[in-house]
Amino acid sequence: MALVGEQLEIPLLSVAVLLPLALTPLTFLIGRKASWRAASVFSHAVFAIPLGIMLWFLPSMVEGAVFYESYDWVPFYGLKFSLVLDSLSYPFALLVSLMGILTAVYSHKYMEREHSLDAYMALNQLFMAGMLGVVLVSNLFLFYIFWELMLIPSYALIAYWGTGNTRLVSFKYFVFTHAGALSLLIGIAWLAALFGNLDMFELADMAAGAGAELRPVLTTIAILIFIGVGIKMAVFPFHSWLPDAYAEAPTPVSVMLSAAMTKSGVYAFARLITGILPFTLQDIGWAIAFLAVINMVWGGMMSMVQNDVKRLLAYSSISQMGYIVFGLATATAIGLQGGIFQTLNHGFAKALLFMAAGTLIYRLGERDITKLGGLASRMPVTAIAIVLGGLSVAGTPPLGTFISEWMIFSGGLETGWTLSVAVAVFATAITVGYYLRLVRALFFGEKRPEASEAPSMLLAPMAVLMFLVVILGFLNAPLLGIIARASIILLPPS
Repeated sequence: MALVGEQLEIPLLSVAVLLPLALTPLTFLIGRKASWRAASVFSHAVFAIPLGIMLWFLPSMVEGAVFYESYDWVPFYGLKFSLVLDSLSYPFALLVSLMGILTAVYSHKYMEREHSLDAYMALNQLFMAGMLGVVLVSNLFLFYIFWELMLIPSYALIAYWGTGNTRLVSFKYFVFTHAGALSLLIGIAWLAALFGNLDMFELADMAAGAGAELRPVLTTIAILIFIGVGIKMAVFPFHSWLPDAYAEAPTPVSVMLSAAMTKSGVYAFARLITGILPFTLQDIGWAIAFLAVINMVWGGMMSMVQNDVKRLLAYSSISQMGYIVFGLATATAIGLQGGIFQTLNHGFAKALLFMAAGTLIYRLGERDITKLGGLASRMPVTAIAIVLGGLSVAGTPPLGTFISEWMIFSGGLETGWTLSVAVAVFATAITVGYYLRLVRALFFGEKRPEASEAPSMLLAPMAVLMFLVVILGFLNAPLLGIIARASIILLPPS
């Protein structure tokens, strides 16, 4: 899988990754010296730059282009600062950059009642820079640095601006994700020791040419990497950090965790396991698929009994991540494409749902759905958002999730996992059940609290997400074309 592409003369990828990182101290200082509102507006401008860069690359990515940058960093050790934008990294970079600016806009109003917002804005900016670095760098040493960079600001955002027992919740989140990072580091270090290289693309060629005697070792490395990324994706039995973190984090952070951060684990699975060690899925793919099916069913059943709206959405995320992992575990072109497309569909729909839940909390100060009701006429935009998001997550045609789930199931059937596919289809019925319960509890029945629609600054990001949830069911050919080329990059020729 040698890298073939065009080297950028203008370092746009470096700007997308490093500018938010470099300007983080300035965002904090503006908040301290001027006001948090000034820091927020400045942060919006910073977030807009990576998104603008990704949108500028869209026509080229549709045509199948590959772009890279490479600069000497530590020549003595052969380390380079290298970034790659190809058909695999592009959908994830687009998702992260888009969610970054939408969440920043949402935070401007939602977080206005909180404290120390200068630090909040700076940490949120640092969080996005870490995620962009993960999906764009091609050197495993840098990959691990950015992987850890995601952890520190996200931990602080939960610990200092969350609700409930944030010390316990954030500590649990830190321990789980750091343990995963350690497992990932061992896998990366082992690969480097075997092949003397840290470049993802060169490692793929070296691993493909390795002798049969190395296969057990490479399978063990794949398991270590999977544990690392599986914790980030909240794959059973590494999932228990997620419900607490999603539920107790401030809503904008819940949005970034669900829509973007867990998706960095999906990218790492695709790039490091499917991309470098695809043959190991012949040995461990069935086990990963089994865990994914447990995610689907268990997460859905737990969602059915939740009264806290954010906790319901958190368990729903566990269930939906199962579909994505299942698609990648099939190691088929159609399953892989479905898993990546589902990443986008789920990212937009779940971000929409968490933002809608946030509007309820902002207006009513209530998260218990049994204490709400009759809000459809008083909060119509929020009602439409939750209905649309729920229909999307449930895989209702003609929305995009129906297409991606169909592709995932097709990949499972192609692999011969008929029973697992049957259980996965059953799990979609559970999804419909708990979202119908949520909609009924919130928007129909007895009118309990007095309420009015959320402020426009909260509704604007939701409107963008509603548009994306709908449009991906119809005008998805460009993105599916990019994703199809990603499967060609990752899967070895038959």
